[in-house]
Amino acid sequence: MNESSVDIAATAPVRKHVSMTSSFALAGANVLVAGATGGLGSRFVSQLVAAGAHVTAVGRDHGRLEALDLPAGHTLALDLRLPNACVAAVDAAAGRGPLDLVVNATGVVAFGTVADVTIDTMEELFLTNVFVPIMLSQSALPHMAPGSAIVNISGVIAEQNLPGMATYGASKAALRSFQEGFAREARRQKVRVLDTRPPHTETGLASRAIEGTAPNFAQGLDPDTVVSIILQAVTDGAKDLGSAAFASDR
Repeated sequence: MNESSVDIAATAPVRKHVSMTSSFALAGANVLVAGATGGLGSRFVSQLVAAGAHVTAVGRDHGRLEALDLPAGHTLALDLRLPNACVAAVDAAAGRGPLDLVVNATGVVAFGTVADVTIDTMEELFLTNVFVPIMLSQSALPHMAPGSAIVNISGVIAEQNLPGMATYGASKAALRSFQEGFAREARRQKVRVLDTRPPHTETGLASRAIEGTAPNFAQGLDPDTVVSIILQAVTDGAKDLGSAAFASDR
């Protein structure tokens, strides 16, 4: 979901793109990671575990979930696009106590002109990239502890859409728009909603497009670095993480 764009400059210092609130501790946090077996999701799991968090990992593939090597009962095979699956995922994590952090690393990508993209692809893009984050947020919010956070990844494509990626970019822009409004609602419950917009990242997602063929992207960011920057933003109390925050010279 981060195979977004390739040529958007990212030169401004991070302090201009991140506003801060109180800090957040990962050690001991009760965390739900959706899309936990993907290129970014698996890195979130490993870095969160290394930081001392208690992670519930949700994905669709039993075998890939087992490869995460989490304790028994900390993985859940679910297709979050299905009715009540987001509720089941949240209930599993919330069974260990209030949720401190929800990371949504689900997503699909498609390529092709608007004239060529199919209705089925449009539906899948919006179901996975927009509906799932909304449903997961809706399910999680009642279980979130004060001072907790929800992280979604809209990507740099939500800042500037591109030809050949217009429908994919529209789904990510819709996610970003949702979070702008939802963040204000969640703030009443002292829950932070963090939109993150990393540039093209080497997760392999572009090679698994649900339709079309990826353009020749320039070398993308290292996924471990991207996850590290996002988790640092979480612990720093950031409320927004634009593409410039991932600049190599930041």
